[in-house]
Amino acid sequence: MKTTIQVPIDKVLKVRAKEYVEELGYSSLQEYIRVFLKQSIIGKYNLFSNTYPPEYITPEQEAHLDKMVAQSDKEIKKGDFIKSSNIDELMAYLNRG
Repeated sequence: MKTTIQVPIDKVLKVRAKEYVEELGYSSLQEYIRVFLKQSIIGKYNLFSNTYPPEYITPEQEAHLDKMVAQSDKEIKKGDFIKSSNIDELMAYLNRG
């Protein structure tokens, strides 16, 4: 069952908000409001605190990250890495032919 919420707002605010949410990729201001409300209810967003709940990784993701770190450690011990002291030096290395 659906219902309608009516909220009086300034016409200029509505136009600017509509343009903004379309730039974000939403099809309408209504869609944006629905997403905002759903995210607020499930606790993923709080407009007034600007905080998000902690996110956790799965054991599989943790194992994968551990494997990647171990591989990086091996490469570093072998000296198999790029070292640069500034961005220009790094870009020169990356752009070499």
